[in-house]
Amino acid sequence: MILGGIDVALISTSDHVDVRGAWAAVALVVGWGFIGTGLFAWDRRPNNSVGSLMVATGFAWLLGLISASNLSVLFTVGALVSSIYIVTALHMLLAAPYGRGLSRGDRRIVTVGYLLVTVGLLPMYLFLDPAQDGCDGCPNNVILIEHNETLVGIWSALVNLVGIGVLAAVLISLIRRWRRATRPERRLYAPVYAAGVALMIAVIGQLAAQTAGSEGTAVDVLFLISVIPLALVPYLFLASFVHARMAQGGAVGELMSKLSAAPRGDQVRDALADALEDPSLELVFWLPERGRYVDARGDDYELPEDDPDRAVTKVERDGECVAAIVHDPTLPQMRGHVEAVGAAAALALDNERLDAALRAKVGELRASRARMLRIGLEERRRLERDLHDGAQQRLVSMALNIRLARAKLNEDPLAAEQLLASAGTELDSALAELRELARGIHPAVLTDRGLATALETLANRAPVPVELGDLPDERLPEAVELAAYFVVAEALTNVAKYSEASHATVQVERDNGRVMVEVADDGIGGADPGRGTGLRGLADRLAVLEGRLEVDSARGHGTTIRARIPCG
Repeated sequence: MILGGIDVALISTSDHVDVRGAWAAVALVVGWGFIGTGLFAWDRRPNNSVGSLMVATGFAWLLGLISASNLSVLFTVGALVSSIYIVTALHMLLAAPYGRGLSRGDRRIVTVGYLLVTVGLLPMYLFLDPAQDGCDGCPNNVILIEHNETLVGIWSALVNLVGIGVLAAVLISLIRRWRRATRPERRLYAPVYAAGVALMIAVIGQLAAQTAGSEGTAVDVLFLISVIPLALVPYLFLASFVHARMAQGGAVGELMSKLSAAPRGDQVRDALADALEDPSLELVFWLPERGRYVDARGDDYELPEDDPDRAVTKVERDGECVAAIVHDPTLPQMRGHVEAVGAAAALALDNERLDAALRAKVGELRASRARMLRIGLEERRRLERDLHDGAQQRLVSMALNIRLARAKLNEDPLAAEQLLASAGTELDSALAELRELARGIHPAVLTDRGLATALETLANRAPVPVELGDLPDERLPEAVELAAYFVVAEALTNVAKYSEASHATVQVERDNGRVMVEVADDGIGGADPGRGTGLRGLADRLAVLEGRLEVDSARGHGTTIRARIPCG
């Protein structure tokens, strides 16, 4: 406000400015337009540099207009900084709409531009006398060393040629960005880009005319033409912002209308994609009981949190996450719009989440059933091998010894007695092996004395010291006891084989309709349920009972296996 008032006063009393009233109005329209709109944008998006660059452009424009002063010092300072606003304006155009770091090429363009309008112009003003250059009524140049028209002409031509190159590079960058822009981005920033392109073309024409030696009216007309798109930029930016807000409000209203018809399946995704004008949009749903996201088919989904080509907006209902929208990240300014669309669709997304959870459960049960069948066949083959190679061979050997003993009973009673003793030993071994096989199928101690005693037996037989924590006193349903027993048995087996642990703990608690089984060790960690069949088989066994298996096994920090088994 103050700088604008100073400029109006200086222009109104200037001895070398024509059409003072019009110039005073233009000064305020351009300067205050950029500053006001820039402050508004800066306040709404403090992390977006477009607002701050607009403010800088407005101040640079007003600061350059102090060259209208009749005081030599102010006139000289104003002349030296009179072109900075062009570079801040093109910097703003290159930063829009993201307002974040420029590309390497754009950074070079901006750097050359700032050097050109500061360091590049200084040598020219050291040898330029405004009075001898056709500026009637201009005050003295306080940094003038000696007027040299030839040197000024050559240096001015060089500066103008570099300036034309910089502006052409900006123009090419804007055109390329426009071609890559999405439809919402084009609709939002089309007027601003159009004004920026017009500004670049007008300034290029002005510099080309100066380089060609044109003077007076032609250059002044081209300068006035360049001021028109410059003045329009902040107002078009503000109009685009208002238009975008209205369009977003209309999109949310249309979405609510579509959702009122209770769409199902892909219709919800299509409605959100239309509201956001993003055909690549994906919907995924949060399943708290599984601790992960799934897609509409119920398949597991990993959010692309480190993918620069995708953005994620989570949708909450009653303070809990129900879904996430994976969308095009090319317009960060639409983050609020995406959140508004997600909030409007929260109920529909919550309903879709139930369907996705059901599909996930069905898919999980199918996969679990297939694995259980495969494991069952493998276990059957193992039992067949164990029986064939163990107990069966011993029984065959025992039968052979009995036949031989019977044949020698009358002829050689002593040999017959030895054969019968050997047969008895084979029978004892066969019985021991059969008991071991039976224990692997269904431990008798579990049926006879309950889970607590069965776990104590497991702990006593484990090669690693095992500390038993809380164990249930009462009997549990048979299927639950069997599942809990095999969880502990498999976990302790893994401790002995792989963990290199010196100690393990086992705890079984009944809590809120669930039996919680936990086996922890102080070993090397690194257990992976995806490798091998032991832990995967446990997970499948628990899935049949709608239970879940969790494995926490960071390398170097031991392993903790938790099973949650429903128990009414």
